[in-house]
Amino acid sequence: MFLKRTATIALLAGSLAAAAMCAEGRGQAAKPGAPRQNAQPRPNVQPKANRPTGDELFMKLQRMTPEEREKALDKLPPARREQIEKRIQNFEKLPPAVQERRLDRLARLNSLPPAEQKQVRQSMRDLQTLPDDRKRAINQELQRMSVMGEEEKQYHMNTEEFRDRFSPSEQDLVGNLSKVY
Repeated sequence: MFLKRTATIALLAGSLAAAAMCAEGRGQAAKPGAPRQNAQPRPNVQPKANRPTGDELFMKLQRMTPEEREKALDKLPPARREQIEKRIQNFEKLPPAVQERRLDRLARLNSLPPAEQKQVRQSMRDLQTLPDDRKRAINQELQRMSVMGEEEKQYHMNTEEFRDRFSPSEQDLVGNLSKVY
């Protein structure tokens, strides 16, 4: 159990660091293709087309030793590093069952094709913009559907009861999010 929890925490730390490393290289120019003002050459940064995806970086960091991960985190700006460390601490405070569920959802998300991952991530962001009562209703529905198989989920989402309870955009959210719940 201790080893599994340690691996879980290392996995989460790696994913957070990967996300930070991806975000770190997202400087935006005024026009596409135009150089950034005061841009300094960054010798270890690959062109965007050749840069590994966040999931690839995640897997790379997950395989690192704690010392190597620490070295990778040291490369981040202090504020970003602090933010990642705080997220890790918050994750560690969660009950093991909740940690396991979150990691399971992450694994399911990462197993989807890139286009579907993008849809699910957008649906996650969209869910956060909804009023609390609608968030609660959608989360309850996702919990209910989490025990269903794929065919049963599809059948359920085509029922009149489901269509009456959720707007078309909410139905899309539930359909996308049910892929990882």
